[in-house]
Amino acid sequence: MTKSRPTIELRAVESSAVRAQIDRAKHAEREGRWADACASYEALIRDPDANPDTRLAALRWLGRAYLEQGNRGAALDVLEAAVASADIIGSPPAVAKALNVVGIVYQVGGQLDQAAAIYAAARGKAELAGDGALIAMIDQNLGTVAMIRGDLRGALEAFRLSHLGYQTLGMRNHEAQVLNNIALAYMELGELADAETSYNLAAEAFEEDGDRARQLDLAVNKVQLYIAARRFDEALSQCEKLLAVASDDAAPWRGEVFRHVGVIARERGDFVHASENLLKAEQHALESGDLLLHADVSEQLAEVYWSQKRHREMLQCLNEAHSLYSQLKAQHRVAQVEKRNGALEARFLEMAKHWGDSIESKDRYTQGHCERVAFFACVLADSAGFNGRSLFWFRIGALLHDIGKIIVPTEVLNKPGKLTEEEWAIMKRHPEAGLELVADIDFPGDITAIIRNHHERWDGTGYPDCLKGEEIPLAARILCVADVYDALTTTRSYRPGLTHARAAEIMRSSAGQFDPELLKIFLDWAETADIPGRPTPQRLAIFASSATA
Repeated sequence: MTKSRPTIELRAVESSAVRAQIDRAKHAEREGRWADACASYEALIRDPDANPDTRLAALRWLGRAYLEQGNRGAALDVLEAAVASADIIGSPPAVAKALNVVGIVYQVGGQLDQAAAIYAAARGKAELAGDGALIAMIDQNLGTVAMIRGDLRGALEAFRLSHLGYQTLGMRNHEAQVLNNIALAYMELGELADAETSYNLAAEAFEEDGDRARQLDLAVNKVQLYIAARRFDEALSQCEKLLAVASDDAAPWRGEVFRHVGVIARERGDFVHASENLLKAEQHALESGDLLLHADVSEQLAEVYWSQKRHREMLQCLNEAHSLYSQLKAQHRVAQVEKRNGALEARFLEMAKHWGDSIESKDRYTQGHCERVAFFACVLADSAGFNGRSLFWFRIGALLHDIGKIIVPTEVLNKPGKLTEEEWAIMKRHPEAGLELVADIDFPGDITAIIRNHHERWDGTGYPDCLKGEEIPLAARILCVADVYDALTTTRSYRPGLTHARAAEIMRSSAGQFDPELLKIFLDWAETADIPGRPTPQRLAIFASSATA
């Protein structure tokens, strides 16, 4: 997304040498040669012939150039000095301009609350100074913040206000930058024709101005339009041109281009090239500290692995993307990230159900077991005080609790009679086997405890770790109650399902198996709950049983 640049407004006439130095720096910016621009600005700051206003402006420009190179720390150091210097000399316009660029630094770093507050302070200073150009610039940046947060109509309103301000002042290049932003907003709204019109108008203006750097930024954004419209040939051609222009790793948008190439390859079913290019994009995101790009790339890789049925790698990428998006949401309450997080959670659930179904397909008596256990367990977890985020991950763990049964032979799972010692040993290993299957996935919450410890007993005689009482993780104690209840009330290879009353009687008599408080809460709920498919005395004979594996 295009970010606005400071304008050149110096109160005193400069020497031809100083003016030439400024021109060289601005020319380097337009060509994307940020290191050269930095060198020129540093020279201006040290130049004794430059007047104070010029040296102060050079501090702001240097901070902006550092930011373009991905060095946010250096940018903030320089810009804080610019704000302090402007305040000392009593120049509200200079303070406003410096604050605006500070806001851009926080925005690029994803710290949107801070950015919005700083922009508001800068706008107030700009209004006091009557600086129309700066007001338009800040409106543009406020639109960008609204865009990131998912307030697309609010973003369009701010961008149009900014566009009007620049248009009134005849600032053609800046007007084009806002048109680029307007196009992105239309893209997010799915209004692709309006987006392409705005892009084309912006491209014409950048070409007239000879602004090579902005032309390239716009070209990167336009690839998204082609992908959204499934115009993959045009998208790939644009990407190839961009990568040819940026033959080294210096271009800040290079990672985005690799991501686009990866998405195009995935959409065309070329998963090898999709993975290669997405991993290149991930490397760029790691090097630049771009959390949003990193999260998006992880999500795109997960889709590649899903298409290839590489479920473990998919879960790893989903988990990484979810963690990164959650960081952004927790810190900045970004609505757009919340939407992406919701989509990721849906994919997590889809994956967990798919894996659970693969277990149940081996056992003709347990179809729907993982889903039912997850439902029962979440009811109890909610009563135990789990919050919404914890409940989400708890449900994932419940759906995956029996994943280790993949190692159990089908004939053992479906055996109607008593298991032999050897068969029972295999069955008892399924919690550890399940943990081994997901060991390299850094799940949050209590998922690993659920998988490993859902067969522990309150009296310490369970397996695999013989944990006792509150040594057993709470999530595993909850899962144990739900798991056994479903096992008792559904038909198994060795008996038909039991009624609630009989299941409750058996579970209460097995005092050493369950956390007594959790058992009471659950059975009190289950007694009156409307549970579809619950066995009734009229339909089933009552068999004596014990709580089983």
